[in-house]
Amino acid sequence: MRGVVSGGVIMQEEKSDIITDENSEELTEEQSIEIERQKEEALAEEAAKQRVKEITRQRNKLRKLFPDINFKKDTDTLLSNLIDEASFMFVTLKHLKEVINKKGVKEKYVNGNNQFGYKDSVEAKTYNAMIKNYISVVKQLNDELPKNKKLNPEDEFDQFNNML
Repeated sequence: MRGVVSGGVIMQEEKSDIITDENSEELTEEQSIEIERQKEEALAEEAAKQRVKEITRQRNKLRKLFPDINFKKDTDTLLSNLIDEASFMFVTLKHLKEVINKKGVKEKYVNGNNQFGYKDSVEAKTYNAMIKNYISVVKQLNDELPKNKKLNPEDEFDQFNNML
């Protein structure tokens, strides 16, 4: 709370979002919003760096399944691209699953006057679409595996993920 003089009368004004520095200078609301935006941006950047590390780790695991391929030389081959996509989807699916476990598969919506209800969450829709693509890529990678590492078609998805 702080006092504000208005027409000779001292009025009390609530300011719960005032941030001060060592010099006790008050920040404007715009400055406070900018500081929060920068904090969120820094957190998002750190999370993105962590995802890139996870994707790289996953890519390296998948590449070990193909010992006869020189990935440093053949960076733009179909196999290399499939491994990159599978790695990205694996990590993204993992993160989507974490969000779904926290928030659930439904989210509330409000659409105009008195129209509200529940719909599938964006994360759940994305997960459902991506898991289908991931399974397809895993099947393609399985077809490229050396004969001695081929997986049984009945349970190839589970076995492939266990190899990772």
